[in-house]
Amino acid sequence: MKIIDKFCDKIGIGVPPDEAEGKLEEAPAAEPETPDNVVSIQAAGAAARSVTTALKMKVVVIDPKTFDDAQQVANCLKDRKPVVINFESTDGEAAKRIIDFISGTTYALGGEIKKVSHNVFLCAPSNVNVAYTQDEKSVSAEMPWLKK
Repeated sequence: MKIIDKFCDKIGIGVPPDEAEGKLEEAPAAEPETPDNVVSIQAAGAAARSVTTALKMKVVVIDPKTFDDAQQVANCLKDRKPVVINFESTDGEAAKRIIDFISGTTYALGGEIKKVSHNVFLCAPSNVNVAYTQDEKSVSAEMPWLKK
């Protein structure tokens, strides 16, 4: 009799063993199965929060004194970290050389350089978007190479 029961179960016409014995037991409530491509909202929110905290980045502030400090700025840009350069305590000729070097580095890495104030520049690598508006006349007078 067991072989026939197994065969009937395989083709889907068999009687469940609980009904066959006359005993119906309540099965514990199981959670509904979800397909692999369905994610709960709580899990998605937690994952988004963890990604957001992982994407936080630090801005490096550098006060260069000599041209040798320009390599430190370039290394930060290569590591995809934004850099604020403060030239307030830098000699004018050294500041020009550093800006030339950093401008080339920023361009080569696909980033951008923005003048924030009179002696302060922001160098952003390609993974950082900079939204900064400034009077176009002052930019063209102070940094003619940034004309568009």
